[in-house]
Amino acid sequence: MAARTLPDGFIARAPVPADAPAIAGLIAACQEADGDEPDASAEEVLRDWEGLDPEQDAVLVVAPDGTAAAYADVLNRRYVQLSVYGSVHPRYRGLGLGSWLVQWGEAWIRERMHLARAEAQVTVQHYIRSTNTAALRLMERHGYRPVRDIWLMAITLDQPPPAPEWPEGITVRTFVPGQDERATFEAVEEAFSDIWGRPPSTFERWLSMTQSERKDPELWRLAIETDSGQIVGTCLGQEISGKGWIGSVGVRRPWRGRGIGLALLRDVFGVYYRRGVREVELSVDSESRTGAPRLYRRAGMEVKQNYILHRKEIRPGIDLSTTAEQS
Repeated sequence: MAARTLPDGFIARAPVPADAPAIAGLIAACQEADGDEPDASAEEVLRDWEGLDPEQDAVLVVAPDGTAAAYADVLNRRYVQLSVYGSVHPRYRGLGLGSWLVQWGEAWIRERMHLARAEAQVTVQHYIRSTNTAALRLMERHGYRPVRDIWLMAITLDQPPPAPEWPEGITVRTFVPGQDERATFEAVEEAFSDIWGRPPSTFERWLSMTQSERKDPELWRLAIETDSGQIVGTCLGQEISGKGWIGSVGVRRPWRGRGIGLALLRDVFGVYYRRGVREVELSVDSESRTGAPRLYRRAGMEVKQNYILHRKEIRPGIDLSTTAEQS
């Protein structure tokens, strides 16, 4: 494994908001080189920075001519699981920048893993496009192993989606800022408590990560039990550069199997359609124990891309990657 040094003339620094267009251009170039339609935007980059501190949690590698050569940021879950999202501009691939980003991510968590629970296992993970053979080999060289397939699923709304059919005793309403934050967070955490490999979040972190989304509450749909008034399911969407993204769809366990998830999806699809948004995406574990991929297919979504989740243990310990194991 190469030493953690950059090629001559390349420098690494923390990104600033003015770098967002250049970073978006770098990511778009990677998308195009990998056979995808380039759709990265500065707006999306800035939204990705919500819930993190770019000065500490992101790095920009600048080439000798001043162009953006590589970029990475991290999603930290209680210092027991770190997701690293890295990109190397096609022009600069083969120079060792990918290895440098991998080692940067590992150094990030090694410097902070004392903040994790003493008995906890600490891991780093990367999502690698299944067709990116060079990146797959890079993961293997650095000691990562493939553990899961993550699907990017999408739907094209060429016509109005079917109207949602709500079970008896269930209604839907829009998220109300200043009223529903705590209850929505608790519903999401409960619904995702049995999702593989997802350590729980905290209310404060969830607030910071969803700041922009909550400014557009029409796309946050809440399924409500009429009698009790409690939130039984959520579908939390956002619109970025004219495209729809659903960050999470969840139904609390006692209310599953009644069609609430499908109704929530069709409901939010209707909101997107009325806005003129024609493509909506989300990501899902291909082996989800909740059967989420089947639900999304029933809603008309199809697999668009496949990513292989690669993981490496940095510190041995107890796997605290689910709420049940953390409690």
